[in-house]
Amino acid sequence: MIYTSSFWQYFTKNFIIGRLILGLTLLIINAPLVSAQFNHPRSIVTQDQIENIRKRLDTEPYQTMVANLVQTGKQHRIESEGDLSYNPYEESDRLGVWAYLYLLTEESDWASLAWQATEKILADTVYLTNSLAKGLTRARLLQKLAYAYDFCYSAWSEAQRQLVNDTLFDVLYSVHTTMGYAANYSIESNWMGVRYGSVILASRVWDWTDTTNYKRSPVLPVQWDATKRLQDHIQANIYHSGWNVESMSYHIYNWTFVGPALITLQNQLSSFSLLDYAPNIQHSLQALMTSVVSIKNRYNLGYTADLSDDDMMFSTGGVLAMGFSLFPTEQHSALKWMHDYLIEPKSYQADDGQLAYSILFYPHGTTAENPTHLGWKSFVSEETGVVVFRNRFEDENDIVATYHAKANRIRGHQGPDANTIRLLGLGVPWIIGGGRTGLTAGQSNLFPSVEKTAERDDKGLGELHDYSFFNDGSGGYVIGSGSAVGTRNHRRQFYANCDHPSAEGIFIVQDSSTNGQRWRINTPEFNQYQLAEDGFILTAPNGSSLKLTVLHTERPIKLDTGKVPYGGQTKQHNLGIVYQGQAYQFSRYIDVFCDNNITVAITLQPKGQSHPVISSKDSRIQIDGEKLELPFSLLSSKAK
Repeated sequence: MIYTSSFWQYFTKNFIIGRLILGLTLLIINAPLVSAQFNHPRSIVTQDQIENIRKRLDTEPYQTMVANLVQTGKQHRIESEGDLSYNPYEESDRLGVWAYLYLLTEESDWASLAWQATEKILADTVYLTNSLAKGLTRARLLQKLAYAYDFCYSAWSEAQRQLVNDTLFDVLYSVHTTMGYAANYSIESNWMGVRYGSVILASRVWDWTDTTNYKRSPVLPVQWDATKRLQDHIQANIYHSGWNVESMSYHIYNWTFVGPALITLQNQLSSFSLLDYAPNIQHSLQALMTSVVSIKNRYNLGYTADLSDDDMMFSTGGVLAMGFSLFPTEQHSALKWMHDYLIEPKSYQADDGQLAYSILFYPHGTTAENPTHLGWKSFVSEETGVVVFRNRFEDENDIVATYHAKANRIRGHQGPDANTIRLLGLGVPWIIGGGRTGLTAGQSNLFPSVEKTAERDDKGLGELHDYSFFNDGSGGYVIGSGSAVGTRNHRRQFYANCDHPSAEGIFIVQDSSTNGQRWRINTPEFNQYQLAEDGFILTAPNGSSLKLTVLHTERPIKLDTGKVPYGGQTKQHNLGIVYQGQAYQFSRYIDVFCDNNITVAITLQPKGQSHPVISSKDSRIQIDGEKLELPFSLLSSKAK
């Protein structure tokens, strides 16, 4: 007996290999370069659009961006000539870049290189034609093949086009059917956005050639189903506020597939209304842009809070540029400002050609406007309890403080970050999470004793009780509760002020509980730790510093410090903490020992600036002798 899965593997493998052999034989036949029956490109750009885009490529910033992409394409060519092995990720990167370059330049050499990569991918029986292989990889290959077919259509022969067209049909049906053995099939998971996004794109560029046997296009059932499933996914994956339920880095990855599919639907269907189809997305880039700072990571610019089980590295993935095609026009001026803030045309590096989206969609006729004018300095998602405070939009020294109650859990990425805070500022990540792991040691939170600490996320939820913004979003407060690390009755009050004359940033954290014993922050290992009489000081490589002052507790203060692997035991896609071009493996934990309750004050200062003196008396806090007016009452010494 042949089981269904085995039969499908047997069928797809031998069917596509047979078609591949036949197709390669047919390549000796010279055919007209352009078919009169079909019109390409017709996915993320149309023929009319690309003609207008090509006219502006000799002006800035497009000229510099194209030169950057050309350099990436040349580097891929050098690497491919010296590497006879096959890696599906590397080959799909090459294919994508070379196909983009032909689309932009119409230089036949790029189309020829794209065909070389296409041949290798078509011969891939480990991933492309294996229905049980990792679906994320198969969807990536499907998307790049669809792009190559759409972009290089006029340069390839009829036999080449037919071979790829047939393969697209087979693979899009297979990916639509299954994402492999290890997939996350929860509708809110990014796996489903990748799945249906790639299928929609491929089905929309596929050409219906066999009109004799099929009176209606045979991809219509898949198109209808994938379009509906993608709509269901977006509804579950993005809260009404625009915040992604899995976290913002996963939003970027997901939308490298979702975005192109939506643009293609928008281009092809005159009746398609994006805000009717997925109304939640209109706020998603605001959510993302409020939380990101242009600090240099490995190659590019961008750091954000590492919520859930995610890292801090931010890469636009082309999603920011796609916003010019997808999002309401009233946001375009702010998006253009953010594009200039995060993307340097000369130095932006992306092996998969993400810069092509900027070349295609960056609006030359729009005036950039600071996002402050649209009220983007503050953000809240009441659904999950995310509150973001930001002092300004200016440069890498911007300050962003993030609180996460984690009031909901989904069946995707859901790390142990209930009732936690994160802090970026003055060019430095200061208070961070654990990275791509469910282990709790890397979290910054109030912990019980070691014996009662949950080693892994105990699935506890938080609750957002109250919040408010002042000073146009550069400050405010949050009150929340909950724990995912084993702390009972944990209530947190968090105050942020980035408009105080005594320091660049002032933050007050007050926690109460019934078993809290260790108040912990984690900070990247490159921040130097120094013990102080009333707390400790962290000094960053750029000379800026953070001082933490412990208030309302007995003296002397007892502290402990050590190192935690960032990302825990995770191996896949765990690059550590990548900062200013260098990767760091560890974060440093700093524990302040307490008895159930604790209040701390945190100040940020640039290089050369001293920290104010912060003290407390009778439940009041003073900064350099002046009373700090808090918008809430400090909790009593008894847990509430």
